[in-house]
Amino acid sequence: MAQDKYKVVPSVIGRFAPVVAERAEGSWFYTKDGEKWLDLAVGIAVVNTGHTHPKVIAAAKAQMDKIVHAQANMFYNDTVVDAANKILEIVPGDFDNVLFINSGAEAVENAVKLAKQSTRRPVTIAFKGAFHGRTHMTMALTCSKAQYRGYYEPLPGGVYHARYAYPYRTPASEDPVDFAISDLRKVITTECWPDQVASILVEPIQGEGGFIVPPAEFMQEVRKIADEIGALLIIDEIQSGFGRTGKWFCMEHYGVTADIVTIAKGIASGFPLSAIVSRSEYFDKCKPGTLGGTYGGNAVACAASAAGIDAIRDEGMMDNATKQGEKLRGFFTKLQETYPNIGEVRGLGLMDAIEIVKPGTKEPDAAAAVAFKNACIERKVLTLLCGMYDNCVRFLPALNIPDDAMDYAMGVWEEAAKVAFA
Repeated sequence: MAQDKYKVVPSVIGRFAPVVAERAEGSWFYTKDGEKWLDLAVGIAVVNTGHTHPKVIAAAKAQMDKIVHAQANMFYNDTVVDAANKILEIVPGDFDNVLFINSGAEAVENAVKLAKQSTRRPVTIAFKGAFHGRTHMTMALTCSKAQYRGYYEPLPGGVYHARYAYPYRTPASEDPVDFAISDLRKVITTECWPDQVASILVEPIQGEGGFIVPPAEFMQEVRKIADEIGALLIIDEIQSGFGRTGKWFCMEHYGVTADIVTIAKGIASGFPLSAIVSRSEYFDKCKPGTLGGTYGGNAVACAASAAGIDAIRDEGMMDNATKQGEKLRGFFTKLQETYPNIGEVRGLGLMDAIEIVKPGTKEPDAAAAVAFKNACIERKVLTLLCGMYDNCVRFLPALNIPDDAMDYAMGVWEEAAKVAFA
């Protein structure tokens, strides 16, 4: 792929596979050179229904013949409103408003703005290891690695970070929930005033931080603390939503609901769309025109979103995500017996990761994680990394990945382990 025309794409973006994808279908994509690749990233948990799902594509094509850009400030559009109502049906909690925007970062940014304006408070609390986006505000909220915020200081103020419940890296003498929650209470009492906190922002599984699955009690305690201090709880379901963990939204695993939910990625099966879901009691406290954007709620993307929700539900994709996720984690748990380089296997549904360490320790081994990822790519299986120490390999297959594709992946993973962990 040494053609000069690709030099127009800046190197700062970076990419995992040195190929040119020409078309894609289901769990596979095909390159200009005729190669067939298994996609275990699906656009970083975006194409949850698989590439070019027929129902999604048909809905988008039909909408294009009607209206493409139904700008939200201009008029109502039934496609957009219907998509919002369909989302309200699946998001757990007592919600009645959906604000469509474009990207995950914009969803988080507007959620924080909604919390600030509706409470008239200035402070946001996020968590160490978090990733919430690449805008200036969301970089301040992000705390997973310097790569996402280094060289951009000064970042917006009024943001404080508390410890996230990370069982694998909690000292053996400490309870993971108590260890994290005590730090959250310390931040609230020593770094800011409780009555200044507009919102607590949390991922129900930390994404870029390493696919860290906290105990349910952690999320329940965060909810309790938000209520105690009168702050709004924002749950960031951007990567974990739309069936990714075997339920519509990850918070359902914990028995917790939010005051504001941010959603994106899997919301529209590859079309650019995001939203914040909340209640009119908060939106009504904001002055008209103080939230929004030009392209928010694109009609074609909304048509794709509604069709994608139907496809996930009607085709049993969440059940498949649960089944295939158990199969994936079972495979790596067994492989762990041979390769102690696999420090931990974790995940819910098809949002899974292995944390790679130096055998006999918990010392992160980023080099071995890269070697594993590269060995997968050499065998035409697209796999991603994550983690604060770049030592976690993450797996995000399409929710409808079939058994034969998962079996193929496991064969590649076994070969990759022999190369990376020799």
